[in-house]
Amino acid sequence: MRLFLDDPEFDAQLQRTVAAINASSADIGEVLATASRVVPGNFDDWFTQWSQLAETTGERAALAARTGHSVTAGKGYLRATEYWRQSLFFIRHDLDDARLQHGYRAHRAAFRAAIPFLPWAVETVEIPFEGARMGAYLLRPDGDLTLSRPTLLIPCGYDSTAEAGYSNTAYMALPRGYNVLLWDGPGQGGMLYEQRVPMRPDFEAVLSPVIDWLLEQASVDADRLALIGRSFGGYLAARAATREKRLSALVCDPGQVEFVSRIVPKMFDEATWQRLMQGDADLNRGLEDLLASPAKREWYGARMRTMGAASVGDFLRLQPAYSMQSMASDIRCPTLITDGEGDFASQSQKLFDLLTCPKKLVRFTEAQGAGGHCCGLGQTLWEETVFDWLDETL
Repeated sequence: MRLFLDDPEFDAQLQRTVAAINASSADIGEVLATASRVVPGNFDDWFTQWSQLAETTGERAALAARTGHSVTAGKGYLRATEYWRQSLFFIRHDLDDARLQHGYRAHRAAFRAAIPFLPWAVETVEIPFEGARMGAYLLRPDGDLTLSRPTLLIPCGYDSTAEAGYSNTAYMALPRGYNVLLWDGPGQGGMLYEQRVPMRPDFEAVLSPVIDWLLEQASVDADRLALIGRSFGGYLAARAATREKRLSALVCDPGQVEFVSRIVPKMFDEATWQRLMQGDADLNRGLEDLLASPAKREWYGARMRTMGAASVGDFLRLQPAYSMQSMASDIRCPTLITDGEGDFASQSQKLFDLLTCPKKLVRFTEAQGAGGHCCGLGQTLWEETVFDWLDETL
């Protein structure tokens, strides 16, 4: 569903920021005015326009903080957080790009500046992981550490950050009495941009030490842990839940199982795919032509950097490892799968059919205003469905 821009890629990303209005992390006037100034299809201009908005919004928030206007400051910093995130979306193929590095740090700094003005208790922490550090935030509804609460673990998606998890889902959970843990895993946020730790398919290896750490924290009910994976997190969360048995509930939005079946029919016949898997040198060289246009260079390049691939061929050869098809039946906790009509990432029915645990699949439609990736602009509808289910399940 088109919202405002004729460019479908730009419009899809614009809708993500419009949805952040629900979390006081965007303003519809600022957002549409900025989008209207972007040169169609120009990734550099996209960064320029959104970063300028982020900069001025952060400056106003800082002035409000200095002059005692705490509500204005908190909302301003949240908006700056989202605008910086948006500015980076189309310049992620080069991790050394100074704009990316500055923008990411400004995005993180804006969220941390917002924390003192939020109505929640928030701890900024680092969780050790295989010699690296996963930046994380443990958010509680209040500062009462004697009350044992259900806790939601919310990993990032493919292009997201721990900070963006606030306006994506955490803001929904906190007023309902849930603790929330947001963190950057491999290939996400600071682990990728600063530590250069790429993504990995076995997210169970990431989740287990996170839960180990979480269970040492105050006010966390070990018997009421739920994992919510949105966007690419719908694969990561489901994969992790096949091995992590301390979970009491799982939510995938949408459900995802594997990625080879999406790639092969569009790009290769079976014989060519097998040549690729065997590392055919001529085929590898030919695939580099896919990086010739700015749009393809960014699309493939951002994903190559995320997964730690040096070439298009290497990136494609990593895809078979991202599968949980043979593992899905090992999920034991009650599972809710949500699916927005037309979601490009959806394998919700496929995952649902593979599950043997207590399960539920809820479909949202464009007619409801909740079609598209992660149910698009229908975030309140998604929230009602998911959190009512979690309340009943936990």
